[in-house]
Amino acid sequence: MSVNRDGGGKRAGKTEWADRRRPVTRRSGFKVHADTTGGELDQPHVGGWRFRGTGSLRIRFAFPATELGTRLGWGLWFTMSEDVEVSVDGFDHRLTLKQFATPDWGKAGSIWHSTGKPEQFEVVFESSASEWEVALYDVSAGVVVHEFYDHAAADPDPKRAKRLLGNMYDFAPEALFISPDVHVEVSDPVIEGSASWIDDLAGITLKSCNRCGRFLPINATNERNHLSFTNHCNKKICTHSTFGRLRDVARGEELRLTHGFQLECRFCKKFTVNSAHNPQRTASQMKEDAARRRALEVLLEALYEGSPNLLHRKRFAGRELAESVWKRFGGQCFKCGTQLATQRDMHLDHTRPLALLWQLDETATCLCATDNSAKRDRPPSDFYDENELARLSKITGVRLDELKDPSPNVEAIELLAGRLDWFFDQFLQRPELQIERDGKLPADLLVNALQKAIDRASGITLNLDALYAQRVSESRKI
Repeated sequence: MSVNRDGGGKRAGKTEWADRRRPVTRRSGFKVHADTTGGELDQPHVGGWRFRGTGSLRIRFAFPATELGTRLGWGLWFTMSEDVEVSVDGFDHRLTLKQFATPDWGKAGSIWHSTGKPEQFEVVFESSASEWEVALYDVSAGVVVHEFYDHAAADPDPKRAKRLLGNMYDFAPEALFISPDVHVEVSDPVIEGSASWIDDLAGITLKSCNRCGRFLPINATNERNHLSFTNHCNKKICTHSTFGRLRDVARGEELRLTHGFQLECRFCKKFTVNSAHNPQRTASQMKEDAARRRALEVLLEALYEGSPNLLHRKRFAGRELAESVWKRFGGQCFKCGTQLATQRDMHLDHTRPLALLWQLDETATCLCATDNSAKRDRPPSDFYDENELARLSKITGVRLDELKDPSPNVEAIELLAGRLDWFFDQFLQRPELQIERDGKLPADLLVNALQKAIDRASGITLNLDALYAQRVSESRKI
């Protein structure tokens, strides 16, 4: 692709210092679906129950004994009144449970390996309100089969296979491809209390996946409440028409989104994009990412005048940061509850990510390797559900509204804005930021990463790209 010297698809000024693109080094080997672009939606209506007074709705799942290690799964999507509680009783494996109030939809489900014994459990909706509602969509359960699972399990690198398959519970229900070979009994909803069936109780928005072609649920009213797709833009408004607009296939109407959604569902994104591309990363790309991350860490240490460990020792009479986090979380992974054998097995997670300019401090989270890998650089609101965020707030001391806010660290941006001459003339001139790899300077990549964080902040118009381009241009004239 040729570079448009007038700016093209890059931000103003960026082509002045980032005018070379590395040749394509990775091909996924997968093609898009012939019948969908990922930009279509359907908006059917779903029936449900309207309750009057205290009551409950229960769905029982009964899995027969299957061969040890068989991959099993169950799942459903639901929408319910704000005063309804949903729980899963008798299920002894890790599960995903995201609950949001109407009109948004939530989901519950899991994927796990059979213990070789029969298993039974119930999904329960209950409330004591005078009037409340529940609607369900696509309740499914059974043996889960897909070629992607088999390919991942056969990966010659066992650690990579474990990372790929270790958190599949979090991809239910969208990752359920049910085999008809084993019959799982799913009961009709059992109603306790006074309830009436409403044919047209709730609407649901389904978006197409441009890889598998399925139409899967999204929350169009609150796009941050993720279901089957993750957001495309973390800015206030997604300006990319491919991701920020959906066409209703039945009505011919267009739905404009705020953050937009990825074209691939979470399942396809995991296997046809991320896991297909990541093993092909070059050594230079690995070093590039490490250099950018380290540069962000060092920059924040300079802005805050101390490393997280040093600052923690000063605040807490010499106590080590890792030791404090380990004790606070009881040596357990916060996400899955796994008891970690030793402190060395703990992965210290930036509760709010480094990519958004948050330091690793005493508010860090204890995670296992699998969940730390799954979280990556996502803000907590994109990784944890409502209940988890509330618990995390109590443990870390970070206010709940701050955990829900995916904004960058505005204080760090303001500190940087107050030291721009130092940043350009001294920090970016550090030797490790001036070693060119594949036509790219770590200094360039750092500015790019910082601008992405700045763009997500409300009320801040700092154009680091343009200022950097001006400095680069002036230096070339000397």
